[in-house]
Amino acid sequence: MKLERVDPFDDEAVAATRALTEAAQAVDTPWDPPKGPVTFAGLLRHGWDGEPDEVWLLYDGDTPIAKLTVNLPQRDNRHRGNVFVQVHPDHRRRGHGRALLEEGLARVKTAGRRLALTYSIDAPGPSAFLRNAGFTPGSVEIQRRQDLHAVDQERVAKLREEARAAARDYTLLRLVDAVPDDLVDEVAEITAAINDAPTDDLDIEDEVYDAKRIRAFEAAHAAARVRVYRLVARLGEDGPLAGQTIVAVPSDQPGWAWQYDTSVMRAHRGHRLGLLLKSEMMAWLAEAEPTVRWIDTWNAESNAHMIAVNEALGYSIVARGVTWQRAV
Repeated sequence: MKLERVDPFDDEAVAATRALTEAAQAVDTPWDPPKGPVTFAGLLRHGWDGEPDEVWLLYDGDTPIAKLTVNLPQRDNRHRGNVFVQVHPDHRRRGHGRALLEEGLARVKTAGRRLALTYSIDAPGPSAFLRNAGFTPGSVEIQRRQDLHAVDQERVAKLREEARAAARDYTLLRLVDAVPDDLVDEVAEITAAINDAPTDDLDIEDEVYDAKRIRAFEAAHAAARVRVYRLVARLGEDGPLAGQTIVAVPSDQPGWAWQYDTSVMRAHRGHRLGLLLKSEMMAWLAEAEPTVRWIDTWNAESNAHMIAVNEALGYSIVARGVTWQRAV
């Protein structure tokens, strides 16, 4: 057995990592489509917003049989590290997962972090594994999916008109990929409003956003060939920005899109902006990305407001997951 760090610019190593990931997901989360090779490689190299994960493969001879991922946030939450383990289905129940988890915890501790977080589907096997390793549940998250072919478009249109009436003092801006320079600081501010979303019992701090982080997010997604649609609400024609919703469309995952943050600044809540933004995004995507059929989103189970919006727009539950934590 040998553990080797993956060079994200080594095409052979990236392909091996993707193959192992697909094999595990096919068993653990068969409802999720695999990421395309370009998107997978881009996110491996650049991360979500310029802070790529550290990824290792465990080899049995020349065969990769398990993967360890460690993420150590640098901009905020420097008290914690994130650890994820995947074992190929043909090599499970031999202690590889526990060994890699312990390796990841050791790396988090060596980095000076006091807390480790991980994530799993809410199922008996992963839950027992993590409880036995000393983790406790910190937050429950629900994955929902919108099938645009099955959505009641007449109902959505009615909701959109109702939201437009409630938010008649606001206008909407459509931004694709890069945010204009004159808006990037304000976009960072409205992005930070996502910190108001419930975090339940997780020992985490607010995330810090600035223009540099917005640009890093854009660069990472451009490198992964993921198109980013950002719909922004502002007060009047030239007033302050009030909220946003973001949908990402990968270039090599036909038919699919990912719903990212939807956030509204506190001073602008109560005008149905969340519903307006998400319903108007649906209309925009129908124009700009007519081949997109499915959109996935994730929310804390306790986020009653956003769940109500999602369900009104035709999202249905796909899976339930748990974010776990333990001191190191």
